[in-house]
Amino acid sequence: MEITHEREGQSIVVYLSGELDHHAARRAIEYLDRLAALYTEEPILLDLNRLTFMDSSGLAVVVNFQRALGRNGRRLVVRGVPPHPMRIFRAAHLDKRIAFQTKEGSKPI
Repeated sequence: MEITHEREGQSIVVYLSGELDHHAARRAIEYLDRLAALYTEEPILLDLNRLTFMDSSGLAVVVNFQRALGRNGRRLVVRGVPPHPMRIFRAAHLDKRIAFQTKEGSKPI
């Protein structure tokens, strides 16, 4: 699992690449928590387009990050979700609680 981030306009985009499973989940949570503390004003987008695998541990990473941002009045937007992980989000009814961005722009999925 590789985690990187970059500024895109006024936002910080976090890219998760590779496999987001139980082995990578703790490291991802720690990285995202540090990032949220570092960038306290900027909107943060989580880009999952580079994931090759995600299991329920990946859901926990996203939900944990959403809650961490929410405690400070911030909102998480997730984009680039591959079809299989999106099915997992929908099966867990998280598509109702998390903002997803389509490739066309800011329309939620």
